[in-house]
Amino acid sequence: MRLDLAIDVGAAADLDMPIALAVTVYLPAPDILPTRPVAIFAAPGGGYSRHYFDLRIDGHPDYSEADYHVARGTIYVTIDHIGVGDSTIPELSRIDFQTLAATHDAAVRALADMLRNGTLTERFPPVPDLFTIGMGQSMGGGVTTLAQGRFATFDAIAPCGVSAIHTVLPQPTADKVDAGKARFARVDDRSSHETVSHDGVDYVYPFHWEDVPAYILALDMAGGYPIRQTAPPFGSLTIPHIAVQMMTPGCFAADAARVSVPVLIANGERDTCPNPHAEAAAYPASPDVSILIVPRMAHMHNFASTRALLWERLHRWSRMVSQPV
Repeated sequence: MRLDLAIDVGAAADLDMPIALAVTVYLPAPDILPTRPVAIFAAPGGGYSRHYFDLRIDGHPDYSEADYHVARGTIYVTIDHIGVGDSTIPELSRIDFQTLAATHDAAVRALADMLRNGTLTERFPPVPDLFTIGMGQSMGGGVTTLAQGRFATFDAIAPCGVSAIHTVLPQPTADKVDAGKARFARVDDRSSHETVSHDGVDYVYPFHWEDVPAYILALDMAGGYPIRQTAPPFGSLTIPHIAVQMMTPGCFAADAARVSVPVLIANGERDTCPNPHAEAAAYPASPDVSILIVPRMAHMHNFASTRALLWERLHRWSRMVSQPV
């Protein structure tokens, strides 16, 4: 069962205008729910929408992460954060880290309450003992960490393809990596993806492993990136300006340090965590930190031929951490 909703988060946004987040809820058959029901709340990366988690590509089946989890009894929820996809798009420069965190938290809490109380739909039973997991890819992983650090939104989090130390875009050569670091060292609070230079940046190398089908690669990149002139069904034409701040050292450090729930840090073999094994130290208050590096996977995980390895780990991990100690 699939439900498309708009969740009012205007009070949390505090922008003096109506704000709603676009959400899709995927519900499994009630008879396959685990003893303690689990809901995963997924947030997309910059330049992408919530439909990234439910890829429907002609001639290429089995790319839907939503389908994978729902078939295994997990409630799966995808959310366009503020300024992205089908959610309200205010002036993009008005969105800061606090806005991202507060609106995401408000939407998740509203949805979790509806699931627990059975008010989401009469066709799905109440799940009062719901266990909530925040999962995000790239920018969405940052949003998840911000929400958890500031509002303790979830019972566990899985930031994927993002670093709590320093998110760095991989490039084919060390010189290009260093140039990228220097580019973002000049970022300030007035910067955006529209003002930062993208000259010489290779976005195919970090985003897509070499075995990604040519049709899918073309579909993703045809309209341009990161400034999309046209967007694929899973893309977003807008990116909050604050996204460039997520590429600066230590931008999530204080929020990650406050995370006191289990954490799954997941990355591809070629991804934006320069040293994924060091990431655990960024979560000193967490009682349980796991690290996964998926082979033959680049930054856009759900396009990788090995994507199911990530989905399976997330599924098994969700069942482990949701059980009473």
